[in-house]
Amino acid sequence: MLLATPTVILGLMIGMFVRGFDMNVYAQIGLVMLIGLSAKNAILIVEFAKMKREEGVAILDAAVEGSRLRLRPILMTSFAFILGCVPLMLAHGSGAASRSTMGRAWCMA
Repeated sequence: MLLATPTVILGLMIGMFVRGFDMNVYAQIGLVMLIGLSAKNAILIVEFAKMKREEGVAILDAAVEGSRLRLRPILMTSFAFILGCVPLMLAHGSGAASRSTMGRAWCMA
């Protein structure tokens, strides 16, 4: 859980730098959204591991089991989120710059 936020920030910063985008307010909004999504996933993994720990399972086994149980729902949520951002990335017309920047920031990390 402690590594989720720095990993998301690093991924977004590297993605924005490699693609030559500015870190403007829209990218920062995308960063806040990604931090929230990664923190939610990390909290759910810890919660499932805690439940297994209360059942008497060893700490390492509880962590592995919690991660294994939450992997599929996390991947499904992440892919749905990324696919939902594709229309933002491909935006054209009036206000497209802000929508495109937010969509790219969300899909990068």
